[in-house]
Amino acid sequence: MIENIKSMFRNMNEETRTVALEQLKTEFKLASHKEVKNKWIIGGRIPEENQERIVQLFQFLLNKQYRTISEIIVHAEVVS
Repeated sequence: MIENIKSMFRNMNEETRTVALEQLKTEFKLASHKEVKNKWIIGGRIPEENQERIVQLFQFLLNKQYRTISEIIVHAEVVS
């Protein structure tokens, strides 16, 4: 599951990553978003009991990111 989480994180744009890290920091009461990124995401040391929730959150954020990108593309085509 950790590789799936890392893959989803790589597919996020910078804005989505920032939101994801802040949400994880808040939800799991961690000291900083750097701790989340370095230890959990990059280091792969995500507590097993938190992995399912992180997958759910990342799926939601990626879907939101893709919808936003699709809306921008559609809007740009309409304007052209």
